[in-house]
Amino acid sequence: MLMIVRLYPKTDLSRVWNYIENEIKEDPTKPYTALYASQSEGMMNVGIILDVNKLNDIASFLTEDIVKCDEIHHTKTVPLLKPVFFRIPKRKPEIIQRYLIRIFAHPLYYKKVYNHLIKYKYPFNLFPIYVSYSLGGEDIIMNLAADSKETVKKFLREQIRTLDGVDQSNYYQVFRAKRFTPLKKLVNEQEKLLLKGDKKSIEDADLEFDWVEDFEKYAMITGAFSRDI
Repeated sequence: MLMIVRLYPKTDLSRVWNYIENEIKEDPTKPYTALYASQSEGMMNVGIILDVNKLNDIASFLTEDIVKCDEIHHTKTVPLLKPVFFRIPKRKPEIIQRYLIRIFAHPLYYKKVYNHLIKYKYPFNLFPIYVSYSLGGEDIIMNLAADSKETVKKFLREQIRTLDGVDQSNYYQVFRAKRFTPLKKLVNEQEKLLLKGDKKSIEDADLEFDWVEDFEKYAMITGAFSRDI
């Protein structure tokens, strides 16, 4: 089961990020697997995605690991329900960046919105990474990649905000990421939740898109400002 743990600072978010980046590591003795962490522009938290077999397995992370960072003020745990991953195509614009989309909707329309995001025919300059229910934070969460903020704004305006039942939707550019588990293991975990009927073969997929080793250099060439990284 995938879960997002959002860590909120007392005052200095960079101290939380530094702790996560330097102290969280893959540990087979733990009852959970930390997959990766990310930070998005405009969201005052660091989000960590964990893989757990049982819901209670997350307790040790919350009560033993992150409490060692005295800058963390509070946390929010959000289960990802029915997450669907998509293979990232090798053929895509040269300049591309990840974005997080949060959608708040009326429960009557959850399924309709979720299915629309999965079945939508995405253009060349915009493609999904995953879609999931995320009850407890937003209602539906989406990770995607696009060639510009304008492309994402257009997608929100024309394909999400026009849907029945959608009350609010926002986008956030991901400008920092840290992988804790080997790339091959992460890809294998995502493949287990791959969209059924995804016609892209693994040979046509870019398996390293999210996880270049020098993320700061990557962020710079994809449009992030030095002050953001």
